[in-house]
Amino acid sequence: MLRRLLLTLVVLAVLAGGAAVAAPAVDGAARAAAQERVAADVTGATGATGGVDVRVEGGWFLPQALRGRYDDVRVVARGVPAAGLRLEQVDARLSGVHLPLSQVLGGSVQRVEVDRATSTALLAYPVLDEVLGQRDLPLSVAPEGGDLRVTGTTRLLGQDVSLSAAVDLTADGGGLRAVPRQLLSGSALVDRLSRSVLSGLRDQLAFEVPLGELPFSQQVTGVRVGAEGLLVSTSGESIVVGS
Repeated sequence: MLRRLLLTLVVLAVLAGGAAVAAPAVDGAARAAAQERVAADVTGATGATGGVDVRVEGGWFLPQALRGRYDDVRVVARGVPAAGLRLEQVDARLSGVHLPLSQVLGGSVQRVEVDRATSTALLAYPVLDEVLGQRDLPLSVAPEGGDLRVTGTTRLLGQDVSLSAAVDLTADGGGLRAVPRQLLSGSALVDRLSRSVLSGLRDQLAFEVPLGELPFSQQVTGVRVGAEGLLVSTSGESIVVGS
């Protein structure tokens, strides 16, 4: 059905002389049909459980389709699995998307080449808490004054001692790393410990979050603290999706 629809729209556009007569309606319908097809393919490729929206930007759609190159494509995917985690939302911008018209008309996207892709992924705090809660020393996180604060409770000399620290966040390409700064605790016992012991306790609040293979084969380039979760920046170049 999609193949017949797009083929009909292209023929109509040619017969109508492009933009002169029926072009706005034809072009809009073709754009909507293609966006729906690509959204379905992205859903299958990423395993997104919360839906995918695709928007082809730029001017007229049909000239882009005829030449098989789209300058600016926006993709929003929700509930994207990543190395045992779930990314609440991934907002991606694809620049220079090469997709032959024959694949679009055939209703099956087999290979897509992308010159450059950038995205921002939201890793929600409840999801991160769930993962960190499975450690030997369970941890929880919360935003605080632009920083991320990590909290955990450890057993020390027969006492349960609460520990917390703001962490420095870094990206290493395949995931995130959190390194605690000054250790905080309301325990008088902790205050009497040596520097070496305190350093060991602080290290217990450090953690890494591998993100595995991200959508569109991107690498993690940065991370910042948001109100609802960590905002992970990613990018990639010369990307090939499919075989």
